[in-house]
Amino acid sequence: MPAILLTQLVSGIAALFTLSLITYRSTDIWITISHKRGLLSIDLHKIRKTKAARIGGLPASLSIVISPALISLIFSINTEILQLISIFYSMMGLIDDLVGMRNLEKIVISGLPFIFLYRWLSPFSPFTDISYALNIVAIILFGIYIANAFNTLAGFNGLEAGTSLIISLTLSIILVLRGDIASSFLMFTLAGILISFLTFNWIPAKAFPGNTLTFLLGGYISFISAIKGLYWPLIVLTIPHGTDFLLKIISWRKTEKKIPTRVREDETLIPPPNKSLAWLLINVGIKREKKLVEIILVIELALSFLTLLIYLPS
Repeated sequence: MPAILLTQLVSGIAALFTLSLITYRSTDIWITISHKRGLLSIDLHKIRKTKAARIGGLPASLSIVISPALISLIFSINTEILQLISIFYSMMGLIDDLVGMRNLEKIVISGLPFIFLYRWLSPFSPFTDISYALNIVAIILFGIYIANAFNTLAGFNGLEAGTSLIISLTLSIILVLRGDIASSFLMFTLAGILISFLTFNWIPAKAFPGNTLTFLLGGYISFISAIKGLYWPLIVLTIPHGTDFLLKIISWRKTEKKIPTRVREDETLIPPPNKSLAWLLINVGIKREKKLVEIILVIELALSFLTLLIYLPS
């Protein structure tokens, strides 16, 4: 192994652990601050109605925003566009957390980076083989779908961070086996940050990710995937997100009201009036939050193995 590559690998691993530790410590501090300032939300799926940091994913989001610059320094790659993307989606999510955005506004705004920066993205086969215009439309719709799907498959402790962790690790394995070490470290670093956040977000959660983190995860992962041409692997990995997204589109008007899943005295879940993946699983008998999250994560793991079987280089 060349000395320069070994140095880069060691530095990349050091950056990963550093950002992971920073995320852990800063999230712990932010939870304390959130309790002191009243920046809390009720955990709706617990009988005791405990509270957790409402925008608890803010420290993790800051770590993700920083990570492209560190990877750029270590591997001598250009990450300026990715830096802009991470700032854009984290700010979009923060605005949604603070003042709220309509569903249609989220859909339109989330597609803007893919409209203005599509020239930096890989062709989306087979659409590029049909027409240039169709390729652009497919890329924009891909970005809108992924960014919003990561944000809508939410509401249960550990769900958003858990699925994103599996997805980021899967994509990082594909990238490293394709020889793209620098890009794989972008995903590995994201996974390390999410592991730290999950220690506070797992059941019972002390911190909720907030739209700040969920929109950032969707926008960040989708843009890296689009740059590297990993459209279809990410689409396979987001089948649970797509199912949830489709069901919510079907019940658009009820979804607009944002009526949450409720919980009975025995802590079993009551299906919300709007259709969603949670609604579907609760109706088939998965009536406890932890079991529901575990089922979705198992499905995500199965999709991860399927994706690796299909898309790993031969």
